[in-house]
Amino acid sequence: MAADSAPNPQSPQVRTFQAAGEAEWLGKQRKRAIIKGREIFSDESESFGGGATAPGAMDYFIAPVMF
Repeated sequence: MAADSAPNPQSPQVRTFQAAGEAEWLGKQRKRAIIKGREIFSDESESFGGGATAPGAMDYFIAPVMF
């Protein structure tokens, strides 16, 4: 690769994303996570063995696409 074709970290086309957090299983399908200091919960519907106490993991995945 030629030196002039190497990625430039100052270029607006280069993006960096980092994420860190903690997660724990709370029983059945209920889970708790802390991401960037914010606590979120996930649970599945009763038909999937959960208690329907919070959005399911797929709901969190789909929501940003809808914005």
